[in-house]
Amino acid sequence: MYRGLEVSDFKSIMNSEIARVNEALDEYLQMRVEAGKRLGPVHEFYYGNIREYLMRGGKRLRPVMVVSAYKAVREDVSLRYLYRAACSIEMLHNGSLLHDDLIDHDEVRRGGPTFHALYREWYKKHARDDNAKAIDFGMAMAVLGGDSLLNMGAQIISASELPSDIAFECLRYYQTAYQELADGVLLEMNMVNDPHVTSDTYLEMIRLKTAVLFEKSLLMGATMARASESQRKALSQFGIRTGQAFQVQDDILGSFGDESVTGKSAEGDIREGKKTMLVIEAYRLADESQRRILDTLLGKDGMSTEEVEQVRDVFRDCGALDSANEIMERLLAEGQGALSQCTPEFREEYKQFLLDLSNFLIHRTY
Repeated sequence: MYRGLEVSDFKSIMNSEIARVNEALDEYLQMRVEAGKRLGPVHEFYYGNIREYLMRGGKRLRPVMVVSAYKAVREDVSLRYLYRAACSIEMLHNGSLLHDDLIDHDEVRRGGPTFHALYREWYKKHARDDNAKAIDFGMAMAVLGGDSLLNMGAQIISASELPSDIAFECLRYYQTAYQELADGVLLEMNMVNDPHVTSDTYLEMIRLKTAVLFEKSLLMGATMARASESQRKALSQFGIRTGQAFQVQDDILGSFGDESVTGKSAEGDIREGKKTMLVIEAYRLADESQRRILDTLLGKDGMSTEEVEQVRDVFRDCGALDSANEIMERLLAEGQGALSQCTPEFREEYKQFLLDLSNFLIHRTY
């Protein structure tokens, strides 16, 4: 067990780092808007919309992890554009979200319109009131917008004046994260049709889709600080296990969260029939009658609230909810334990911050 920082100290560090990340991110995005302005009003509007999409909200977990890993290794910040470089994986993350919004047909992200919804409505207002063409235009712009962000993630590394060897390593981490993210999405999309998905397969999928962005963020920060191989290995393990635990908690909140706190439906995953850790563990642990309920109701069109609650009852009664919580806590403990297994040891203040951050992420209610 660790004692951790005082709550006020953790919040102070978190708020300070997020503020500095947001400042660097907005500065870079404003540079892109200004560059777009020189190309004409279409480009200025486009890059302005990308800027607004990123700056309307977000936890900024990944850039905070970059900076925290750097400061866990060395005290002095010798890089002029550390916070700009830290935004690299944030670009990758948001580019993937923009594409996810399109894949999932979502209309709202962080209280504003998704990119395809924004441009669909723009087309109907400024081009032609043809819904089919407007939908196609919105989809095309969302693909383009996501692609632009994915490319900006690599460009921002080049624009951060890093030493050449560090820039090379960070670009390599970025490319690996990009590839693994795509592989994770591919695996997730095809798991829907596989009735024999195991928890191990699921953990590999969320390692690729979610945890690698945590891991590569930490490794980028460690690389910028010229960490030892032992320190990088510890941060890699911490990032992967914390990221997996984070996603399992997300699964639990997706079916049992308080909608007034999470801001998301606690029925969506069940209505969609999404393959979550809860579903996988339920099929493993359920008896025959409970499996019949799952087979009949998961993903059923027009599910009633009572039927959603029946599925939740199965999750509780067969032990799937308890099992998912145990898996989450095991992953968290493995990740946290890794931070004490390196040489030289991490600087205590930011080691404790990373431990507290992982606890915050896994035990959050939203």
